[in-house]
Amino acid sequence: MYKFLLTVVFSAALLLSGLQKAKAETPDNVADKIQPGSDSSLTKAVLEKKFNLVAGKKSYASVGCAICHDNAVMGAPKPGDKKAWISRLNNGWDQIVKHSLLDYNSMPAKGGNKSLSEIDIENIDAYLISLVVS
Repeated sequence: MYKFLLTVVFSAALLLSGLQKAKAETPDNVADKIQPGSDSSLTKAVLEKKFNLVAGKKSYASVGCAICHDNAVMGAPKPGDKKAWISRLNNGWDQIVKHSLLDYNSMPAKGGNKSLSEIDIENIDAYLISLVVS
């Protein structure tokens, strides 16, 4: 119950804080500009070998990421939204991780959970990317 209340309070704070709305990063023709799995080194099989996708999925659901991402709050890309995630992946894996670790647009550093390690963040990112690559 405590985690739930903390999550609700955190989400409300984000919504009410007047943070700048995230810039749109998904051009209408992004699907025409990219090949499936635009970074050929980041296939689902490679992500499964390099990262713990099960831990990433669990962390995603339990540490508060899902609250914003599942509801596309302030421009957060939804899980499985290939257009949104591939456009981000076009900037490179390192950029995705950097944006997750540091304040980026409306997302606070580490999604507001400072207890997350870089490995936790990479597992979460890998889980989300695995939903859109082959």
